[in-house]
Amino acid sequence: MPHNSAGTPNSPGGTPGTTGVLPQLDRPDVRSIEEVVTTALRDAILSGELRPGERLLQEQLADQLRVSRIPLRDALRRLEAEGLVRIGPRRGAEVASLSRADVIEVYDIRISLEPELMRRAVSALGIADIKRLVDMSEQMDARVDEPAEGRRARRAFYSELYAYADRPRTHRFILGLRDDVQRYHVMKNSERALHDHAELRECIRVKDALRAAQVHGEHLRRACADLVEVLEREGSA
Repeated sequence: MPHNSAGTPNSPGGTPGTTGVLPQLDRPDVRSIEEVVTTALRDAILSGELRPGERLLQEQLADQLRVSRIPLRDALRRLEAEGLVRIGPRRGAEVASLSRADVIEVYDIRISLEPELMRRAVSALGIADIKRLVDMSEQMDARVDEPAEGRRARRAFYSELYAYADRPRTHRFILGLRDDVQRYHVMKNSERALHDHAELRECIRVKDALRAAQVHGEHLRRACADLVEVLEREGSA
């Protein structure tokens, strides 16, 4: 099988500084310290433990992670390149926030690319692939009340599915866009979202690639509208 690398939202207002939410790191065996620090910070941002707008105080982070400032600084630069951290001359590093315009741009791109990725992927599935992906989707929905686990399960499902499209650059790009908005993600109507997922599973079962693309495009439009509405209500647009 192919392997390409590839609720309520967090308030973007932020808090005064980094809190003690990060685990202490064991010294890595294979990966560099910078990579371990980058992964720890990325996971904390994507799970919402580090909130949009929250300042990332390097001294505190270095103490919590038990690393020196140099790999921490390099990790923050990598996360800045990924769009998850913003580094300014006055405030220093902070978790990046998304505006209404940012969200609309992200979803416009996703809506233009993902349905075709979905169509290609579903068209390429074999019998064993279909069973595995349906199982992954069902497990994903079973974690709807567990935000962190649910986020990881959703990412794993779509990453595995899109690998079959044989478009590795688009695959990686879409996963990055998903990460950008998933830390904020909310569906006002979770029953509607679960219905969309169930409909997509049925498309996968019968290999209806065109319908799968249509279902997913409609799902993305609703997700965008929901998130924009919440951001406007909370005054972050």
